[in-house]
Amino acid sequence: MIELVVVLVAVGPMAWLLRRKVKQRADRAARGEVIKVPCLLRHPSLEGRWLRGRMLVGPSTLAWEPRTRAGAGVSLPAGLRQVGERSPTRREAMRINGRSRIVECDSCEGTVLVVVMPNEVGHVLTALSRNAAE
Repeated sequence: MIELVVVLVAVGPMAWLLRRKVKQRADRAARGEVIKVPCLLRHPSLEGRWLRGRMLVGPSTLAWEPRTRAGAGVSLPAGLRQVGERSPTRREAMRINGRSRIVECDSCEGTVLVVVMPNEVGHVLTALSRNAAE
């Protein structure tokens, strides 16, 4: 019983902080500012490897900001456009969050996969559609 109370006391503020960050990001995006959306990226040059980072999304911006040294030499390929969106397979859900959404993109270098949480996928899809229109 005590463990349950401790878990509830710890999870409550964490959920509140997460919702607050998501709302702040949505408000900044509505004002037309550049936002940083946390995501995972699977680039064709690094077969089978998920890279942690952030997508810089804005009215005229779509860029990749790595969070690890492995992703430091990777940038988004030219001609990136969305071709699909799906949930992770069971095998993929072993490495990434099973509730996330995978945005499949096509580029001149091959297929690029971007994994974002469902409440952030709209920002990435809007930026990709603007990028494909240019």
